Amino acid sequence: MSDSLTIRRTSWMPDDAQGRTARMMVERLFVLMRTLAVHGPSHPVSVQIAQAVADGIAAAELPFTLQFVRQAVFQDHALVMFDPGGFQRSLRVASALAAIGVQQIAVDHVPSVDDLIALGSELASGHGTALQIPGMQLRAILAGQTGTAGETVEPARFAAVMLLRSLMDAEHIEASRGGAWPWSRGAAILRRLERATDADAPTSTRFLEAAPGEFTVPRRAVQATVLALAAMRLVGLDVATRRVGGHATLAVALTGLRPRGGDAFPAAATRALDQLRSTLSTGRSKIDPHRLRTCALVHDAAFRPEARSRWHPVARLMELVYEHEVLRCPTDASFDLGAVDLLSALAPRSFVQDDPGWLQALAEIVGRWAPGMKVELEDGEAGVLLGGSSTKPMVFTGAAVKVGRAAPSLPGVEE
Repeated sequence: MSDSLTIRRTSWMPDDAQGRTARMMVERLFVLMRTLAVHGPSHPVSVQIAQAVADGIAAAELPFTLQFVRQAVFQDHALVMFDPGGFQRSLRVASALAAIGVQQIAVDHVPSVDDLIALGSELASGHGTALQIPGMQLRAILAGQTGTAGETVEPARFAAVMLLRSLMDAEHIEASRGGAWPWSRGAAILRRLERATDADAPTSTRFLEAAPGEFTVPRRAVQATVLALAAMRLVGLDVATRRVGGHATLAVALTGLRPRGGDAFPAAATRALDQLRSTLSTGRSKIDPHRLRTCALVHDAAFRPEARSRWHPVARLMELVYEHEVLRCPTDASFDLGAVDLLSALAPRSFVQDDPGWLQALAEIVGRWAPGMKVELEDGEAGVLLGGSSTKPMVFTGAAVKVGRAAPSLPGVEE
């Protein structure tokens, strides 16, 4: 009988896709930190290791968030498993981050090599300087809790944060209107909207609709994308198709919408296609399938408007949600339309009459009684609908929130 013992990989040891990015970041940050401590920031080896960190981020699915809490590492709120050596390195990285007041790293885009060297230098020295790195946010987790109280985030709040961050990215794209399409930033918006929907679907579709403030072009473009994603999810389309449809919708909406109204859908699609095709290639030997499918979907609307009946069904949904946001801010009026008004305005359109299925899906998502509507309770008191069900509406009357005992009605409108 042999006295030797061989340790083999078992099912609990990490070889899963979930957490792969976190393990890569921990490993490369650890090596970068140690290299800078020995060689300093200008040594070729330090530059080479920093470039390896940048390459690892570029190969990952962006955006992603890492949280270092006690002796655990989370990637996008999911616990990451490490082998024994990786676990020890994660503790060293977490300790170095804590020394400069950081427990969370949120990565949206690939940082520069110089910025990564600056981060590694701070980790190696243990002295933080409130470092600002484009594409990467370094944060402290304030008022952190352990135990069951700290295991969850309120779903509606998480969804709202994802929507607001998507809106900020859409504003960046809109500010450079007419340039090459930023595929990575567009993909980041799509993934945040997916996370918002996974966390709290009703909040995802209603937050931007009911939030105060002006309906800017980026806000309407993100709302169109949210509605398209929700409708595709409702009918059971696969994730890859939903991402293609959402990305195409976002590009067309940000290109064609105007502060009031918007361009005709085929014209908006034509200009969006020019931007999308200008960066279609990723510089690799093959064109990315997601980019190719997105361009093909927009191409239908741009160059075959007379053959609408033969469009891909998602292209017809894209036209519907685009026109939805064009109508929201009429060019001949100073007011904006609400969710139910928009469905009513779209219903008589010929392209909707020819293919009413997507409008029915939107109606199911929005509901007849949408938050933000001015309604009247059975006792005659009027207010703004906050939520609830059709038979028990929650209405803010100005002095209190009341729960009705019957379906509300529209003030001055006979049923």
